[in-house]
Amino acid sequence: MSPAPRRRAVVLLAVAAFAFVAALVGLCLGPVGASPADVFGALGGGGDGALGTIVREIRLPRVLLGLLVGGALAVAGVLLQALFRNDLAEPYLVGVGPGAFLGVTVAALASASLPAPAFRGVAAFLGAVLVSAVVFGAARRRGRDTGPTLLLAGVAIGAFVSAVATALLYIAIPSWDRVVYWLLGHLAPRPAAEIWMVAGVLAVSFVASFVRARDLDAVALGEEGAWLVGVHVRRLVAVQGLLACLLAAAAVSVAGLIGFVGLLVPHLARGLVGPSHRWLLPTALALGGGLLVLADGLARVVQPPLELPVGVVTAAIGAPFLAWILLRPRGA
Repeated sequence: MSPAPRRRAVVLLAVAAFAFVAALVGLCLGPVGASPADVFGALGGGGDGALGTIVREIRLPRVLLGLLVGGALAVAGVLLQALFRNDLAEPYLVGVGPGAFLGVTVAALASASLPAPAFRGVAAFLGAVLVSAVVFGAARRRGRDTGPTLLLAGVAIGAFVSAVATALLYIAIPSWDRVVYWLLGHLAPRPAAEIWMVAGVLAVSFVASFVRARDLDAVALGEEGAWLVGVHVRRLVAVQGLLACLLAAAAVSVAGLIGFVGLLVPHLARGLVGPSHRWLLPTALALGGGLLVLADGLARVVQPPLELPVGVVTAAIGAPFLAWILLRPRGA
């Protein structure tokens, strides 16, 4: 039974508060420690000069990027799981993320370096659409709604695409340090233009999905039932699927491949507020952003001064969760 609306509203507020606290923790963590009072002082333009510069120019862009990228991947995961009625649907596992990564590397190869954000984003989107179409086409040849087939097709094609993309990126940028960071995901501070780009894509995509929340509910319950209540299923799948690709492409174009956020967060959000997309989408948005910021904070403090790619942390958390989904009894 779904939670009552009042309880879901309280949960949503709690998740939003969690995202705020996670952002504050992210601003405090680092080689130079800072208290919440130091952070608020720095954000207000006061405080110690060096610490203020670190908080405003290094940590704040990084935290904002984490909130946006985590939210984008989580919302993309919600859309994919609803459209394909598959608990395993996730940008990384079904090939959307690797396809976006391939687009970025082709763009980098064409320009002999990392290209401008807009060009990189467009290339990532085209790569995501192309590879996801191949994955879903291969899976549907074996029958509809086959979770293991979709997973195997996504993993196999995604692994091949990632290998090709890694080789191309190394040709374009012959530095293994930078290649590894893009391959495993990073939240290194990006220019303001890139942060605004992700924010714009996330805002437009979220609103476009939220207004179709009832249709997503219907499709998630079954294609035949959705047709009966007047939902144009193919159009909805096409549009919302493109939005999922757009969200994943925006995330990959600025942060590289970060896996499992789109798998883990929708399940957690669904457990908190139920299956209604009116509540599920905003809950996943806030929860995904907060969790990725905390994962990035953990990546920075595990073994200082070394910094793990954030994708290593999300994979360490998400891989056991994937195994649990695959091994749990049916209906559990």
